[in-house]
Amino acid sequence: MTSLWIYTLSVLIIYGTTKLLRMGSRDKRLPPGPPTVPILGNLHQIPLTRFHKKILDWGNEYENIFSLKVGSGTTIVLLDRMAINQLLDKKGSIYSDRPKDHVVSIIDSGGFAFWDNNAHWRSQRKVTSSSLSPTQVEGKLREIQEAETAILIRDLISTPQMFFEHVKRTTVSIADIITWGFRAPTYDNWWASGACEVSDALFSGVTPGAYPPVDEFPFLKYLPDRLSPWRTRAERLKQRVDSFWGNARQRLDERRRKGVKRDCIADNLLDGTQPIDIPLTDRQFNDFLGFLVAAGSDTTAGSILASIRYLASHPHVQKKAQNEIDDTCGADRLPVWSDNGKLPYINCIIKEGMRIHPVVPIVFPHRVREDNWYQDMLIPRDSLVIVPAWAIQHSEIHGYQDPESYNPDRFVHHPKLAPAYAGNANYMNRDEFWTLFDHYAYGAGRRLCPGIHLAEHIQWHVTAILLWAFDIVPTTNAQTGEEEHLDLESFQDGLTQPPLPYKVHFKVRSKAHMETIMRTAKEAESFLQQFEEV
Repeated sequence: MTSLWIYTLSVLIIYGTTKLLRMGSRDKRLPPGPPTVPILGNLHQIPLTRFHKKILDWGNEYENIFSLKVGSGTTIVLLDRMAINQLLDKKGSIYSDRPKDHVVSIIDSGGFAFWDNNAHWRSQRKVTSSSLSPTQVEGKLREIQEAETAILIRDLISTPQMFFEHVKRTTVSIADIITWGFRAPTYDNWWASGACEVSDALFSGVTPGAYPPVDEFPFLKYLPDRLSPWRTRAERLKQRVDSFWGNARQRLDERRRKGVKRDCIADNLLDGTQPIDIPLTDRQFNDFLGFLVAAGSDTTAGSILASIRYLASHPHVQKKAQNEIDDTCGADRLPVWSDNGKLPYINCIIKEGMRIHPVVPIVFPHRVREDNWYQDMLIPRDSLVIVPAWAIQHSEIHGYQDPESYNPDRFVHHPKLAPAYAGNANYMNRDEFWTLFDHYAYGAGRRLCPGIHLAEHIQWHVTAILLWAFDIVPTTNAQTGEEEHLDLESFQDGLTQPPLPYKVHFKVRSKAHMETIMRTAKEAESFLQQFEEV
């Protein structure tokens, strides 16, 4: 009997050791990839910063479709437009789930971008797409964008050193009005600074590398709290997010108790004028609207701030856009959306900014619902599939000549905004002269960002009006009289990568422009008064 127990134990030890050592190894049927080591797989080769640049190096080595192993998990990287079209677009029914992430599940309630392709996700995405459709964005939401942008350029004159805060206030105030029916008149206002701070905390908390790979090494879930500080941080962040957007709900309810209702997503949902397929609990309602504000304002502000830095370093680009603007608008009025067709170079600037530095350089992963094959390579069930937007857009293989250079002229023959190209399934033309989906900053397939229309329109309004109003120039060193250098590679590292703080000068283009700015801002304030706290 003793011998039998020894034999059984030996077999179990050998089996367990063999299974453990095979963890991290690459199945020969998978796409190729860098060599693995037992248990870790490729974890030791994944850099903690600038991972998006390492992906481009691996793509060049492994022909644009490759796999990475982290413990028991598999990640498939699609640095290939045709593969993205064939898998994420055409097989969206099995390629639209999200990663199973233990930490995200602790934090999340309303961040439907993190959810699987299920009924709850479809319900909330339907509300978002309907509320932010082209008809809505170009209709009733247009005046909100124009008014808040008019306030932006006035604020840049009064306190130009706060331009980071002014840009963030503009994007978050637009999102606040659309979702909650409240605006943020200044950055210090709760609806601006508070929303930005909780959004930054959320995205920092779910950034890969901010916590250990719990799902790839499941034993980590069972460690006690004293050995799992990541769990404590996640629970605290959950409480912070819930508390903040719960406060927003209280302000909404107080406004409605006073009989003040506004045409926004919150009021429309509560009044039933905006149908939703699956009813929301209070917490789901609060966090759903909160996530819309966070996701919509944070990335758009980051894109605008990155674009401003590129524009300051390329005065000839500003001049080319200003020539179009001056011919269309003169100095007596600001550009409006109806001028879009006459200002094609503004769209080229937006597209090039999104290409050269997407604020989300690696689009949030998809998860495969079942085993699938592509070109004799296995894409296994539950593997993650990522679209590395930055790497694709910096790859000469995909037609980007001199991809490290900022050059809006590369899009002069294809100046439409991203939504005009995103839905076109003819991926072949995407490789030739960028005639279709010129960048992947908004994702792909069924997980394409539902706020794409609003994000593009906000960027258009801000870019056009900034260039109408100002010459954006680097600051000058007070001692040497020389222009300060702008580091175009200085970005935060994380899930989102907005630029780190920098300095530029906004020089009003003429006295006539100044008078128009002040007059238009006064009119905008009168219009926006309806969205103030009551």
